[in-house]
Amino acid sequence: MKEKYSVKKHLKTDSKMNVIASAAARLYSTKGYRETSMEDVAVSAKLSKGGMYHYFSSKEDILYFILSNFMDSLLEGFEQDLENIRDPEDKIRYIIRHHVEAYVAHMYSAKVLLNEAYNLSALRISRIKSKEKQYFSTIAEALSLYVGHRLNKDILTVVTFNLLGMCNWIYSWYNPKGAINSEQLSQVIFKNFTRGLFSLQVL
Repeated sequence: MKEKYSVKKHLKTDSKMNVIASAAARLYSTKGYRETSMEDVAVSAKLSKGGMYHYFSSKEDILYFILSNFMDSLLEGFEQDLENIRDPEDKIRYIIRHHVEAYVAHMYSAKVLLNEAYNLSALRISRIKSKEKQYFSTIAEALSLYVGHRLNKDILTVVTFNLLGMCNWIYSWYNPKGAINSEQLSQVIFKNFTRGLFSLQVL
């Protein structure tokens, strides 16, 4: 019987800041970051423009808050959860389910991360990239263990990006209210990914 592991999906933020960030994430992901004004965000968040400036001084501040918070939600407890899972196959199942459920729960933030992060300043992009690198490295380590360290570093990098790509792009087509729930989607991704993985040869 397979063990069950909880997936942390909820961002920890000040409630008012979270309201603003949620409104901005929806606008940034649908209308575009550059096309969205602070006034647009204020209207969507049902706040006065002055009240919003009490929490954020610019669009970029909100963008950084959205992306930093989203990456924190992916990283929170992630390494520890994987360490607590003994079976390498279950680690991969958990990674996929964790990622899919986080993206479903925060679809707008996921879209913003993939499409609008370049609008951040160099320093802030560097901070987000550092968190992404930490997440990537944790997944790569689990994949290496799963295949018994039979992949060299370059192929392992390709494989890790391939898995993340399969999970990331669900935002462009997946409907959480459709016939396939997130658990079923995770299982499909797992089967497709792992069956192809073992056909690779060590280079």
